[in-house]
Amino acid sequence: MQIVPAEQFKQELLRRINDREFKERTGVHCSDLIYCLNKQALRRLKPLPTSEDNLLLFSLGWATQRWLTGQDEDESGEEQNGIIVTLDAFHEGVPWELKASFQSSERPIEENQHHIRQVMAQCYITGTTEAYLSRLEIMGDWKSIFKVKGYKDLTAEDKMAYDLAHRKPTLHAFKLTFTPDELARNWAWLCDRRDKFQHILDTSKLLPKVEAIPSGQEFECGYCPYKGKECVW
Repeated sequence: MQIVPAEQFKQELLRRINDREFKERTGVHCSDLIYCLNKQALRRLKPLPTSEDNLLLFSLGWATQRWLTGQDEDESGEEQNGIIVTLDAFHEGVPWELKASFQSSERPIEENQHHIRQVMAQCYITGTTEAYLSRLEIMGDWKSIFKVKGYKDLTAEDKMAYDLAHRKPTLHAFKLTFTPDELARNWAWLCDRRDKFQHILDTSKLLPKVEAIPSGQEFECGYCPYKGKECVW
């Protein structure tokens, strides 16, 4: 038997994913506004090649979404006030947003404010106050990787019980209910962000960090490909 790397075949697979899933982005999308405005604008003004790891990470989301919904594509997008909102799917007549994440399953979903804002926008444009959000946690609670202290000293039976209790992946689903006032305030926030985002695109002038990044999402800087280059904040 002979086994050799098939690099050309691998590159063909990556090309197929890229050609099928990545399209030129036009208009102002809700997802442009809930993350760092500078980063989202720079993706338009100074686009970078899609890295292999990012392409495969996106693929996890697309694949699991299609697996869970049984749909080959997102729902069609709808535009209001110059903001395009695209839904993943509907469940029981209300929006259903799907996430595939490396976050721990023990992390409270409320901490994902950007996800919550995205779901609220979907509720706003569809005229409902309810939605579903599912989170596929690829690594479960991570305790299968980072074992409890003293794991190596456990009996074989206790190790098996521990491993069974911390299997991966895991899935959680949530039903969210908002007040009309919450949805209206979130939409007003998005409209303000829309204007700032468009200003960056028109002038190529980046915003101060405190304006560009939503509160609580400073983590975005940590893995931004523009940090220290086009963006010096």
